[in-house]
Amino acid sequence: MNLAAFLVSHKVYFELLKKRPTRHASEASQASGVRLSEIVKTIVFVDQDARPVIAIISGDRSVSRHKLERCSNSKSVRLAPDDIAQAATGYPTGGIPPVGHKKKLPVFLDRGLLGQEYVWCGGGARSKLVKLKTEDIVRLNAAAVCDLSTE
Repeated sequence: MNLAAFLVSHKVYFELLKKRPTRHASEASQASGVRLSEIVKTIVFVDQDARPVIAIISGDRSVSRHKLERCSNSKSVRLAPDDIAQAATGYPTGGIPPVGHKKKLPVFLDRGLLGQEYVWCGGGARSKLVKLKTEDIVRLNAAAVCDLSTE
């Protein structure tokens, strides 16, 4: 998958930032100098029927599985194994962007992100971050906005 080509073809403003390869938002924050609260995580879960669902949440927060189940009308959700996450999105875990996935997936964005005009996200590789407008993430995914974070 080519994230930059997807963003250009959809006329989306973005900036790419190279960093050392990382797998977690906290490591990406240290490697890039971007505050953890300005980084969003794109996390792939699977529901009771093994269908992938995506949760997008601030790097300094955690997803409440219970809230994601309610928001996605799933009986249960669990973290997807890395190989399933990569097969569904076309990107490696630690570099999954919130847009431009290989398959059209249900996407759920944490309501708390709406207060930020721009966020830094997985840039398609573990060595990149991409800066996107939060409204573009919602629009390109037709994302459902809900309260997903743990208390």
